[in-house]
Amino acid sequence: MRLLVVDESPLLPWTVERLSPAGTEVASARSLEAARRLLVVAPPDAVVVSVPPATLPWSEFQQLCASRQPPVPVLYLSCLFGSTAEAGFDGAAGRPEFLRKPVERADFEAALGRLIDEARVARSSIG
Repeated sequence: MRLLVVDESPLLPWTVERLSPAGTEVASARSLEAARRLLVVAPPDAVVVSVPPATLPWSEFQQLCASRQPPVPVLYLSCLFGSTAEAGFDGAAGRPEFLRKPVERADFEAALGRLIDEARVARSSIG
């Protein structure tokens, strides 16, 4: 299982690595551009994104993730938005999940578990 964590800080990748099942490879990207590049060149199985305060085209990134074969599920963390509707993702491809920061560890672990399960199902449906 390969997870990509998109965050300007090294704290979220570190946290995801410690909360993920053994054998999970965690890569990180510090910008949207770097994340797009990795998604095209070496697609991960799933992505965790910390949405920064800046307005960036996350809906385009979500579309890119959903259009991969298999689709790449995404978990967004944000102190700005608490739901897909608030972030403008209503009807977005791939049904992204949002968690509002700060997030309790148990809630984050549960969401990370759902993300990994969704990625496993997507991978197994391909072959």
